[in-house]
Amino acid sequence: MTTSKICSELGFSSRTLERYRKRNPENNPFPEPDITAVGAPNKWYRHKVITWQEAETKIERDKPLASLHAARSNRGRFTQRSGA
Repeated sequence: MTTSKICSELGFSSRTLERYRKRNPENNPFPEPDITAVGAPNKWYRHKVITWQEAETKIERDKPLASLHAARSNRGRFTQRSGA
């Protein structure tokens, strides 16, 4: 699969793909391309992309806007977490 094919199927930009590739190893980075050549598009084996996608969906993340329910002071400001 080429970069453009991956991006169109997964619904993100080529810049986002690069960000995923540069993640730390413990954060499920996108695999390095299997085929690279000067002047040619990078290519990945489909099974590696699918394996990455399955691992990505299993990562637990905070729910969107979860911080809106965080503790607030009597003036409406967010309070510090006790562990910070």
